[in-house]
Amino acid sequence: MFPIPYRKIHIVSPHSADVIAERLRLHTSRRWPWFRSPAGQFDFVGSVSSTAFRLLPTPRGRNTYQPRLRGRMTPRFDGTEIKIVQTLHPAGILIIVSVLILGFFLARRVGDYRDIIAGLLVFHGLMYFIGFLPQARRAEERMRQLAA
Repeated sequence: MFPIPYRKIHIVSPHSADVIAERLRLHTSRRWPWFRSPAGQFDFVGSVSSTAFRLLPTPRGRNTYQPRLRGRMTPRFDGTEIKIVQTLHPAGILIIVSVLILGFFLARRVGDYRDIIAGLLVFHGLMYFIGFLPQARRAEERMRQLAA
């Protein structure tokens, strides 16, 4: 979990990589539509090819801890192996690291820095369990459904 949320998923599908890619494309918007959320129409936003994909789930609200899915599809004799890495978007990582570094510097100037640092780490941990993990589990479940 610390310092950057990260999960690895391994899925074996009985379908070919092309079939899985086509299923993903049907549920993926190529880009985020202007002035509206794609949450009602699409499960993901991103790019899909027959060998790899980069996706963001489409939640109802904004979430700095939203997982980013990067995956590779490898043909096997009995179907396709899908390896997925879930982590934060680079902008989200930059925001989290910046806030933590700023907190460390401010805490050192205040003097009693243990409480401030502990508070930031507790906040980061809570956001992992409230923001990242539920979205990551939903995305994993949806990927398993599309691969089945």
